[in-house]
Amino acid sequence: MKIVKKRNGRNHWYIDEDAGNERVPGVTTIKGDGLPKPGLLNWAGDATAEYVLDNWDNLAKLPLSERFKKIKGGRYEKRDAAANRGTQVHKLAERLIAGETVTIPDGLDGYVQACVAFLDDFQVRAVHVEAVVYSETHRHVGTTDLIADVLLPDMPEYDHVPRDSDGFCRGLLDWKTSRSGIFGEDALQLAPYRHSEYLILPDGEVIDMPPVDFCAGIHLRPDGSYSFVPLECGEDVYRDFLYVKEVARIMGGLRDLVGEPIFPPTASRYVLTRATEDDSEALF
Repeated sequence: MKIVKKRNGRNHWYIDEDAGNERVPGVTTIKGDGLPKPGLLNWAGDATAEYVLDNWDNLAKLPLSERFKKIKGGRYEKRDAAANRGTQVHKLAERLIAGETVTIPDGLDGYVQACVAFLDDFQVRAVHVEAVVYSETHRHVGTTDLIADVLLPDMPEYDHVPRDSDGFCRGLLDWKTSRSGIFGEDALQLAPYRHSEYLILPDGEVIDMPPVDFCAGIHLRPDGSYSFVPLECGEDVYRDFLYVKEVARIMGGLRDLVGEPIFPPTASRYVLTRATEDDSEALF
């Protein structure tokens, strides 16, 4: 199995060159296709209503058909803006970890300040940044945000987390910039990363997936604050992810379960005629 990450603009996907460039499903895609998201119903309604209120005057100037199209697609403008913001913050975080000086785009100051505060507060020592990891056994792939050694507080609730001689713990960490914060489904993203078999180094060398002591999400907020939230990503959670992967496979193949309509081999032998009033009376 030879994994290659392909890019096209903001999108990316993975192929297995040893399998004839077959696409290998990404963890994020699997989670999106196989995990029910009832909260999206409320989000769609709220985002559409917010778009209408924020653009009321401009919408009122449009013909009804154009107004309908704008309202219908309004929620996607917010979603795409949030996705673009997250991508920018991830790239800035990667450069900050590398020790580079960055110029902060408008509107991202708070997120970058939160990132810097986290890196300083926990004395983060990066080990692998934006590394591609994959499983040959279960055929899934993804890109980790950060594997790093961090200095956790010396408190009883963290006594179960192994530490090195300097007191640092190795974590598999994920940046989050969404307004909603960290949720349980984020564990279903980090668990397959943690339990992958291989990691690809920047020079292309493939090594065994390094073990980590814990997993966590870092929620960066626009006001400059952050939350560092541990996530349960043990073998049982990984097993749950594999169930989600199977649901995604089933959902993706439902169309293949429906065949073409069956037409009769010959013309019908039955002839339908309209009953007359006399015929109807003869039935009684």
